[in-house]
Amino acid sequence: MVLFTSFIYLTAFAPVAKAAANISIYPITQVNKANGTGYFSDPFHIPYEGSQGVYISGTTHSYLECDTSLTPKCASRQNITYKTSEALMEQKGNRTHICGAAGIHPFQSGTGDKRSWDAVLTLHVQDNPDCEGLTGWSVIVHAHPANSSAVDVPPKSWVGDKLLIGSFSSAEDANYDGKYFRTPSGELYLLYSKHKNSKSGKRVGVAAMPMDDPQTKQPGANATFLLIPDEDLRSEDYVEGNNSFKLIETGNVRAINGKFVMAYSAASFFRKTYKVGVAYSDTFLPPQSPSPQYYRKVLKANPDNLWGSPNKEVYYLLQSDQKHANWRYVGDQVLAPGVPTVASIGPDGDWVMTFAGFDPGDAPPRPNSNGYVANHRRPYFININVNIPNDTSVAKATDAELQSWITPVHKGADTAS
Repeated sequence: MVLFTSFIYLTAFAPVAKAAANISIYPITQVNKANGTGYFSDPFHIPYEGSQGVYISGTTHSYLECDTSLTPKCASRQNITYKTSEALMEQKGNRTHICGAAGIHPFQSGTGDKRSWDAVLTLHVQDNPDCEGLTGWSVIVHAHPANSSAVDVPPKSWVGDKLLIGSFSSAEDANYDGKYFRTPSGELYLLYSKHKNSKSGKRVGVAAMPMDDPQTKQPGANATFLLIPDEDLRSEDYVEGNNSFKLIETGNVRAINGKFVMAYSAASFFRKTYKVGVAYSDTFLPPQSPSPQYYRKVLKANPDNLWGSPNKEVYYLLQSDQKHANWRYVGDQVLAPGVPTVASIGPDGDWVMTFAGFDPGDAPPRPNSNGYVANHRRPYFININVNIPNDTSVAKATDAELQSWITPVHKGADTAS
């Protein structure tokens, strides 16, 4: 999903029979179209110590909460509040105006009686006091809980207090969807969507900023790109058939069996071209010498030239724009799946992937575009099989091996595609 950002070629059509993937997709909420309840964008599972309930943050000022595990339509909505502190208002200055806050993602540090909460969120800012439309730019800020003594569950009231990424004084592209991630060895990073300079056009990827603590960037440190668009992969075009803007965003990382797994989105969140991908790395920060390396995407031979790409394309976990056999097409169940999170949830640690998308029967067209109205996005989850081996590195794995490491579970069976 692109916060506050303005802005496939279909060349082959397989037989309709068996083109749709037989994947079970479950709604997290009960949607009531009459009163507009149940919609929720960009579900992100919040891990925390001793978690009895399941908490999910998103773009809007609310959490989704389920009792002990993730089951279809289990979630109730819990409103949360946000305000900007005087200190952050002083940092902002008088020229820039805050026009919105979104994507409040909590993060718990410490254990036992040393637990504490922080959050990171995106502010939409303009130099127009009337806050007209989606002009302007975004920044990422730190927030503290209004009540720091409540540590058992994610806080429901937040106060923004410090600028972390971007500038209040000058516009910068991207800088949105921040989330903290701590590696198994204890290093803390801030993941976010970042603009990458390119002679080929506008490019947005997923970057990591090293942090001393949730409020403090490491002095002198720079962000490292973990994943960026590939010039040869036309499925990553933001607008189909136009490679002047390529987008990979919302990279959510977790460590599994000594590897780092990134679930990510590609293309445009309000069009059917939005897709769910997964990429892998042997180290959290890929090697940068002699030349920058990135998380490895799951690729597949593409003899039918899907998306107009030669040779290979990404073997997405879910996609809704290429109705072609054996490419995990789910457009009959959900449109524009994206913003995925791989999580182990519940007393048995079941593996799931949460994401957002549109119900095909409830996807009103967005005016003056070939997309859908954004506030009709719904939260979903699928069960996944996780088979990441201990004895094979990402670097040495074949494409076919990577294709089997994380797979969706089929309907009515514990098999995968």
